[in-house]
Amino acid sequence: MSVTHLIRMQLEAFKSKTNTAVTIGVLDGVHLGHQALLKCLCNEAQGKGLEPGVITLHPHPITVLKPEITARYLTSLEERITLLKEHGAKWVAPLTFTSELAEMTAEELAEELYKTLGMRLLVLGPDAAFGRGAPQDTVDRMETLGKKIGFETITIKPFLVSNERCSSTKIRKALDEGLMEEVKILLGRYYRLAGPVVHGYERGRTLGYPTANISVAANRFLPALGVYATRAFLQGDKTTYYGATNIGKRPTFDEGHLSIETHLLDYDGNLYDKRMEIELITRIRGEKTFKDLNMLRTQIAEDVSRIRDITND
Repeated sequence: MSVTHLIRMQLEAFKSKTNTAVTIGVLDGVHLGHQALLKCLCNEAQGKGLEPGVITLHPHPITVLKPEITARYLTSLEERITLLKEHGAKWVAPLTFTSELAEMTAEELAEELYKTLGMRLLVLGPDAAFGRGAPQDTVDRMETLGKKIGFETITIKPFLVSNERCSSTKIRKALDEGLMEEVKILLGRYYRLAGPVVHGYERGRTLGYPTANISVAANRFLPALGVYATRAFLQGDKTTYYGATNIGKRPTFDEGHLSIETHLLDYDGNLYDKRMEIELITRIRGEKTFKDLNMLRTQIAEDVSRIRDITND
């Protein structure tokens, strides 16, 4: 299959005067395993006089190959690009995964990277598989092709945490169980959610605990429902705030739809239309239904008190 105009145009936007070292994959989450891959990429690139770059596939291939499946992401594409650069990538090229790209063989894509980006080193994860059918022998095929046309292929070993492989699947499982401490270990940072503050029902204000209703992209992976101790950051404000974040369906009010609401401790101001980023520190309880507002108010007071203790440690 010939390289489409869209694929070539996206790659040419990152053409460099210097030959490159490249890794390719979805890399959603940029977890410790991905960070080990990037460390190898950057170290090898420096030693060989190459420029380290990343090809990140977006949307997730599963959404094209199996449209009935909805992908939920650990990071937005914007956050993923930022994190990849923070961990050493000189440039990050988002390559739109389409049905045309899905039909390209691993060899065809690698040859295009060689020609367009001057790829002279390809660094891959232990189970790397790309190209039509995502063949399990991708690494062997890249080594064969590289010897033929002139690039080197390096494969890293699995990155282990507590003798278990660090993976996006393991992180999603921990999120489903609300195990934010484990998520932090695997990511190397707190799990983050971000979006603009939008108008809600203002239930918190009537209870004496005003909340910011954060609009998060529908395709973000959310942790188990419940209340979380959080750190919060507001756009244009360098202060780190702490708060209580409820991720749930507000069963006491029978609202039904999922919401993400954060009560900032010791904050007094208008938050509407500001962009807020929250980091989930720990889950302090699951979602509950209360018989009346007084019971809910009492529980919120207990939640806030506990979060103060956690964040003051």
